[in-house]
Amino acid sequence: MARILYVSQGYCTHDRRFVERLLRHGHDMWLLPCEATAVQSDLTPLTGEVRCLEPLSQGPLSPGTSAWAAAAMRFCQVARSVSPDLIHAGPVPIGGFFAALAGFHPLLMMSWGSDVLSFPDQSLAARRITEFALQRADMVIADCEAVCDRVGEFSIPQGQIVCLPWGVNLKIFRPKTSTLSLRQRLGWTNCNIVVSARALEPTHNPLVLIDALRIVLSLRGDVRLLMLGDGSMKGAVQWLIEKHNLSEKVHLAGRVPESVIPDYFAESDLYICATGCDGSSISLLQAMACGLPAIVVDGYGNNEWIVHGENGWLYPADDSDVLARTILHAFGDDSGREVAGQMNIRITRVRADWDKNFFQVLSAYDELLVGADAKR
Repeated sequence: MARILYVSQGYCTHDRRFVERLLRHGHDMWLLPCEATAVQSDLTPLTGEVRCLEPLSQGPLSPGTSAWAAAAMRFCQVARSVSPDLIHAGPVPIGGFFAALAGFHPLLMMSWGSDVLSFPDQSLAARRITEFALQRADMVIADCEAVCDRVGEFSIPQGQIVCLPWGVNLKIFRPKTSTLSLRQRLGWTNCNIVVSARALEPTHNPLVLIDALRIVLSLRGDVRLLMLGDGSMKGAVQWLIEKHNLSEKVHLAGRVPESVIPDYFAESDLYICATGCDGSSISLLQAMACGLPAIVVDGYGNNEWIVHGENGWLYPADDSDVLARTILHAFGDDSGREVAGQMNIRITRVRADWDKNFFQVLSAYDELLVGADAKR
């Protein structure tokens, strides 16, 4: 088949899913992380058939720095060395920008949501970086309509944009009985459990969740918070938990294998996320597929999956007071939560099946590779 250079900011579970599936379809795969600090040791290791290259930089990359320039130069060297038939690169302002700067074609650029939804608004330079990268891509993968619309603002023809909600593995993420006995171990048998499954990073606003729980517990004492994931804000999260004497009300589970996440969801009654800017959030789709109702921030991709008062609830970003009221409302509506959970199972089976949705990636590859052959 084809030689593919897959470029990402780091390496995580989502990268593994793409690389493994492409490998399974016969492509020769090279994996190039841009930042060593963004590389996460996925709990399911990649097969040895994937050539894992050294990251472009040992630290975070910022435009205009010497590290940025060095990374751009090294990218060109790697691309020449690998000599791929196609480069699959993202996020747009990092891996996508380096690939565009190298002038390589065919270039399939993949947005990760916030890289297109929020990064261009940070500064004029950020907007120009995004514009430069997108306008040199042969095709762009967007994970929701909100991202498609934003990509279109940079004069990218609709025919070059593929709307692809990445989706989830519905063989793993489905309603089940938990094997963890978590409620018994934590003494939460008669409690209402809220679960969050985002990394403890600033972009996901974990402190908003803690503050909302504090407010909720002042009005009803049977609510508990289960937080999956790890990250740079773990210390701040632990500090706030201790400050408000919530140690017995919050369980920090850390990073857990993807195959075990459905067990944690099965122990829970409600999924919650405080991330202010999302495309089609994989964590949200995983929770929905497991039959959980959801509370998420009102805006962007979330509005394409959650209809307020039907299969979940929406609230304003960064507003822990409204979030707390929404949690209380949800736990006061048992039948509403049940209906929402059943709706979410149906929605994900129709729209978020990874096995079905991935064929759009393969179709994009075929179109670009055939076009490249025709030009030779």
